[in-house]
Amino acid sequence: MGETYDAVIVGGGHNGLTAAAYLARAGLTVNVLERRDIVGGAAVTEEFHPGYRTSTASYVVSLLRPEIVRELELHRHGYETIPLDNTFTPLPDGRSMLLTDDESANEREVAQFSERDLAAMKRFDGLIYSAASVLREAMLREPPALAGGGVKDLMEAIRLGRGFHRLNAEQRHFMLQLFTTPIGALLDRWFEGEIVKIKYAASATAGNFVSLSQPGSSLNLLHLSIGEIDGVKGGWALARGGMGAISEALASAAREHGATIRTDALVEQILIEDGRATGVMLGTGETIHGRMVLANTDPKRTFLTLVGKENLDPDFAAGIAAYRMGSGTFRMNLALSGVPEFTARPGREIGPQHQSFIRMIASLDSMEEGWWTARRGELPAEPIIDAVIPTALDDSLAPPGCHVLSLLCQHYPYQPAGGRDWADLRETAAQRIIDTVARYIPDIREILVGWQVMSPADLERIFGLTGGDVYHGRLDPDQLYSLRPHPQAAGYRTPVKGLYLCGAGAHPGGGVSGAPGRNAARRVLRDSGRRTKL
Repeated sequence: MGETYDAVIVGGGHNGLTAAAYLARAGLTVNVLERRDIVGGAAVTEEFHPGYRTSTASYVVSLLRPEIVRELELHRHGYETIPLDNTFTPLPDGRSMLLTDDESANEREVAQFSERDLAAMKRFDGLIYSAASVLREAMLREPPALAGGGVKDLMEAIRLGRGFHRLNAEQRHFMLQLFTTPIGALLDRWFEGEIVKIKYAASATAGNFVSLSQPGSSLNLLHLSIGEIDGVKGGWALARGGMGAISEALASAAREHGATIRTDALVEQILIEDGRATGVMLGTGETIHGRMVLANTDPKRTFLTLVGKENLDPDFAAGIAAYRMGSGTFRMNLALSGVPEFTARPGREIGPQHQSFIRMIASLDSMEEGWWTARRGELPAEPIIDAVIPTALDDSLAPPGCHVLSLLCQHYPYQPAGGRDWADLRETAAQRIIDTVARYIPDIREILVGWQVMSPADLERIFGLTGGDVYHGRLDPDQLYSLRPHPQAAGYRTPVKGLYLCGAGAHPGGGVSGAPGRNAARRVLRDSGRRTKL
């Protein structure tokens, strides 16, 4: 028998690497096993067309906790951000709204559509950030156990309650609305101009398969507001060199502290002996033993595939089977020979409209129709498109004068209707997305020299994301905090002794935050009797 590691980590995504770095720093022997030939999971930078590189899946950064950046010295390991402060919302009719840090310009932009919405936006944003402050404090804390907990769990519940009660009455009411009110109804209550509503609705649906009329559909808007970049609460940025630079910095920190990281190491089974995780078996048949196993894989893949129902309590297995996954996400990366020119903001020189979050969404009705269409297993006629042009801020990703347009598209079915396969629909879906982009960038086909296309099935096949779910599970009220992914596995420990969750299927959920990895490492260290200041 070979070496027995203190911890074997299944999956070299950013959370697995975060956990590895903290555990190795504390003196544990750690072996990270990544199925692909590159570390990072969905946070990777890859060449997708000769000379063109991009963040293949995850493509922007905000949620990465500054505590992790500081404690693991990620800047020393190459991590650097570029602020992404602007939001550009063009409409097919040629009108648009460009929001920057210029308040007087913003007033003119919004006034085209509503005289009162700018003031409403400031108040709305203030209330979102007050609610986000409560959740931000809880990101790096372990959720309290709902059953069988002790004093620690009681104190954590009290702590969260205190954060809520620090808010004033209006802020508390608004926070409760974010958890319960459909995003469509909430935006109708606050704003007049549809373009303003589109700006916020796009955040609510990004990577999240929800209807605008679904209770709780405002939650993703809150989730995406809890980030922090260089001290700016709710700020967003690009990682210089792409999202893979984050993963490479984490891997460098982990290796510096002695962690072993293996690529091309597909874990096929988590080994269970007498109800305890004792290691893993790779697809090659090789076994690797560990005193503890941390799974950076999503909950369904972890429990139902790698552990197996036969090793689980039937009620727990049924609960995991009922855990909702499938974000309805379709990803495209476009290689362009020049600067894309928007009908709404003409110009071949890089401008603020290019250095923005770009929302190519025709209307709220088209967003809702797209959701219903995907529910029926069909392709949306007019997809929701969130986009960035990373090369407008980071010219290292493409040849001189060339650009990358990165598209996050919603809503797409994981299982197409009529027994069809994504292999037969991928090209149709991609061409429909290009047709939609052409409504905003008419010459897109003339400057398009290559593309990368990933359907929900491709996201599952390439990255191991069950259902193509980029969040490792829906962000619904009943799949958060002490319920994520199940009350018996919400504190990173699982019902299987020695098995821990360290991925986005655990609190605080999806996005490149590193929080599940850090939190899981803290739980492992405490269970191992190690003193930790985390």
